[in-house]
Amino acid sequence: MGIASSTGLFSGLETGKIINQLMALERRPIDLLAKKKAGFEAKISSYGTISSVLSSLKNALSALKKNSFLSMSASSSDSNVFTASASSSASEGTYNIKINNIASSQSIYSQAFASEADAVADLSVSDTQKLRIWIGSNEHVDITIDSTNNTLTGIRNAINNANAGVKASVINDGAGYRLVLNSNSTGASSRIKIMVDEDGNGLFEETPAETDSAGLSRIAFNAAYDANGNVTGGIVNMTQSQAAVDASLLINGLAVSRSSNSINDLIAGITINFKKDSSGNTLNLSISKDDSKIMNNINALVSAYNSVMNAAKKASGKSAALDADSAVKAVAEGLRSVISAAYNDKTLLRFGLSHDRYGVLSLNSSTLESNIKNNLQDVINTFDAMANDLENKINGYINNLIPNRTNGAKDSIKFIESRIENIERRLDNKETAYRKRFIALEKALGGLQQSGDFLARQFDLISKINTKA
Repeated sequence: MGIASSTGLFSGLETGKIINQLMALERRPIDLLAKKKAGFEAKISSYGTISSVLSSLKNALSALKKNSFLSMSASSSDSNVFTASASSSASEGTYNIKINNIASSQSIYSQAFASEADAVADLSVSDTQKLRIWIGSNEHVDITIDSTNNTLTGIRNAINNANAGVKASVINDGAGYRLVLNSNSTGASSRIKIMVDEDGNGLFEETPAETDSAGLSRIAFNAAYDANGNVTGGIVNMTQSQAAVDASLLINGLAVSRSSNSINDLIAGITINFKKDSSGNTLNLSISKDDSKIMNNINALVSAYNSVMNAAKKASGKSAALDADSAVKAVAEGLRSVISAAYNDKTLLRFGLSHDRYGVLSLNSSTLESNIKNNLQDVINTFDAMANDLENKINGYINNLIPNRTNGAKDSIKFIESRIENIERRLDNKETAYRKRFIALEKALGGLQQSGDFLARQFDLISKINTKA
């Protein structure tokens, strides 16, 4: 800085301190604007909090609508054999289940090779050969075998990279290294078929050389099967170590089979997961109404509703960010009006829900339990109507009211920031002007000091001359 940035040389004034004090006074409008900006930022934060708890309340409503209100449970008499889950569309009932076998995926392995790096195809026949792999009736995948991948590991990687529906690996079983293929899917419809084109003419299994146990055809596999999935013939240059079979069971004496161990189309609204066969035993699957889950869902509504009310109260309290904000009052009153309304001449109070004088919602569990047992359809209809009305009300708040208030606050912040920038530029110019004035003052004082020193010297000289005379 210039001469006026610290103590004045000639004036002795602390010019730097004086300028800082002057600028502090000039910055008061900025400080006031910054305080207003912080207030709008606090409003935006509070609006965000209220929007968040409203979204949580909306989520809690989904379990109270007619299509999901009735909660069902499914239980297995032996969860080590199978488990089950129920959706709200399931019906109460009991089923006898005997699992003969679970679904399995096919696994096959090649003859033994001395090492993972052993060549599989005889590329002297053709330097480019192909494998064609099917999984059941799916579209086949062709895999090119050439000098870049003609080893057990190379073919393994090529198969896995082709996403052919099988998982390839190389395993050393002690007798040598074998290529092992496992179908990614269970069931008889997901059996593996491998055909070979050794002469590179695009035709597979064209000649005996493409089905024998030499060259690339050593991993050909195009088998025939019996009813149990056992190999009975065909081209089987690889060996089946695990058959692909469907899950087989009796349900209430009816024989059923499925390709998967997870079944969701056997009983409406029920998903069954098989773990193992039932060892000849008949087990039970029980489906019943889950009253405890209904209670939990309604308690979740109470908790989410009270969270909104608490957030609104905190945000609109004295000296709070949204003190006297009409939007917050509208949210609280709007929600309370929906909760308190009658639906088909029935209010939630009849089913155990009530407000206290502070707006806190509470649940009388005994009253609700009694109504679930004796007036279930009334409970479902009333909560469904309330949930739809409340969701519509919440959508208006989180999609319109709160965003409009938030955007208004953001616009105010932008305006304040623009004003602050303009004042900052003006104050920069003013500070520069102050410094120039103090520099000019010091120069003027310096000039006067020099003139005074000159006159003092002249007077001293004259005095000496007069003394000599």
